[in-house]
Amino acid sequence: MKAALDARTDALLESRAAALAARSADRARAVETTGYLVCACGPERYGLPLASIAGVMPERPCTALPGAPPALRGICAMAGTIVSVLDLSACLGLAMGSGEGHLVRLRGQEVAVALGVDRVLGIARIEAVPADPAEVLGGEPLLGYVPPASDRTGDVRDGFTILDLPALLARFLT
Repeated sequence: MKAALDARTDALLESRAAALAARSADRARAVETTGYLVCACGPERYGLPLASIAGVMPERPCTALPGAPPALRGICAMAGTIVSVLDLSACLGLAMGSGEGHLVRLRGQEVAVALGVDRVLGIARIEAVPADPAEVLGGEPLLGYVPPASDRTGDVRDGFTILDLPALLARFLT
C-alpha cells in the first residue's frame, strides 16, 4: 500500500512540476511589441509610432509664415536643419497647443517636419496588432485606441489613440 501511495505521489509531483515548467515557458515566450511615443495634447493622449521619430526637444520659438494654415506654427532650426512645425492639436481639430511643450521631429519626410505637442509623456510598448483598415476611426488619421494598462513597460498608465502619421501629414504637406 505504501509503495502504491509513494508511486502515486511521485507521479503527481512530476505532473505538477511539468505543468509549472510549461506555465513559466509560456510566460517567457517573446511577445512582439510595437513602440509608441505618447504625447499629450490638452487632455488627450496620442501615440506616434516610435520608428517615425527622429528626436524630441523642448519647444522653441518659430518664425511664422505669411498665409500659412493655422496648424502650421512656422519654421525653426533643429539640429542645423530648417523644420516646418505643425501644431498636433490643431491638426486634429482641437484647440491650439500652448506652444510651451515639446517638438517631436519626424523621420522619413521629404520636407523636414516636427509636431508641437503639449508634453511628451513617455514611450509605450504594446503588443503588435495589425491595423485593420475597416476599423480606422471615422476616416480620420486615428488608427485605434489603446486602453489603459496596455503598456508592457508600465511607464504609460493612461490609454491613448494611435495616430496614422502619413494620413495626418498628407493634409498639410500636399
